[in-house]
Amino acid sequence: MGNIAERGPLAGLELEFVGDRLKKGFKRRDAFRGSFAMLGALAMATGVGRHATAAQGLASLGLLPEDLPAKKYTAATSEVGAASTWVSHGMDVVQFFGSLLGVEVTSFDGEFSVEKQLQDLQSIASQDFDFVAVHPSASGALVDAANQIIAKGVPLIDMDTRFVQDPAEFEQYGHLTFLEPDNVQMGKTIAEELFKAMDYEGEVIHTQGQLAHTGAQGRAEGFHETVAKYPNIKVVDETPGDWKVDQVASLWQDLLQRFPNVKGGFFHSDDMALAASSVIEAAGKQDQVKIVGVDGQKNACEAILANKMTASVINPSGRIHGGAIWAGYLTVSGTDNSEGGVPKFIRTDGGSITIQNAPGYIWLHDNMQY
Repeated sequence: MGNIAERGPLAGLELEFVGDRLKKGFKRRDAFRGSFAMLGALAMATGVGRHATAAQGLASLGLLPEDLPAKKYTAATSEVGAASTWVSHGMDVVQFFGSLLGVEVTSFDGEFSVEKQLQDLQSIASQDFDFVAVHPSASGALVDAANQIIAKGVPLIDMDTRFVQDPAEFEQYGHLTFLEPDNVQMGKTIAEELFKAMDYEGEVIHTQGQLAHTGAQGRAEGFHETVAKYPNIKVVDETPGDWKVDQVASLWQDLLQRFPNVKGGFFHSDDMALAASSVIEAAGKQDQVKIVGVDGQKNACEAILANKMTASVINPSGRIHGGAIWAGYLTVSGTDNSEGGVPKFIRTDGGSITIQNAPGYIWLHDNMQY
């Protein structure tokens, strides 16, 4: 089965066969080392990391271990931070498709640190993987290590955010393909849902992701384009939460004191939104403050159904991560039937999630469809 690099919060993953069905048991270290009991409570309250595992997906197909192909290829994924629900689901999806395609996948956890992810990518460059997929934490920060991989002739797949900040320059870069959602449109879509819930007036807080992440930049652009349409909406704070639930919980404890009349929160990820939701509920303001997020993973769908979030929008981790494995596999195996091979750019869109359609997205999530 696939590997998790021996580092970061998912180090120590064990895989085992139970009976004649494939099952996997996670033995996780604390998702945020040194983050104290608050993080454990936040994880339980927000559903951070709760998702269908690769083993559950394989078992649902009725496959026996001997049904799976021998591992013929090796791949590495470099991830922003495995403590993110979006990332951890993507890591399970690559294991799921890797098992079906005969690809041994090793995932490296960047722990939300640009420096850590650069070290990981340098380590990957020094090894002999058949292809590599990267979800960059910051545009431009990983180029030197990425260049080493490309120079070896190894297909390099970019996920969710650009290696290079400038779009025109990035088009000429040496990656195999780039799988990206329309972050600007996602920002617009979910901002509209929030402002509608606010009756198009009142104070709103915009909690951003990592500012060097082009996905976060696009979501902010979409948010600001939508804000400009509604003169009675006032943005009172835009402090980044850097994707970290503990940081956002602490931030929102302060913000609710500074802005007691705030009516809405716009978050660049659902994990951050749900961390703030716990703080909002503890302050007794859950009826006053409407919140929305981005990613649309299972924890967000469940929160929407429980009226803890107003809405989310799909950033399809499964399609992006699964597409990366398919693109790499079809390239190195020489089995791509499409004319011209893998395109340089693949759009991976998804729509908004509301209380009306959330159950369907939970089903798609649990079956590795997005």
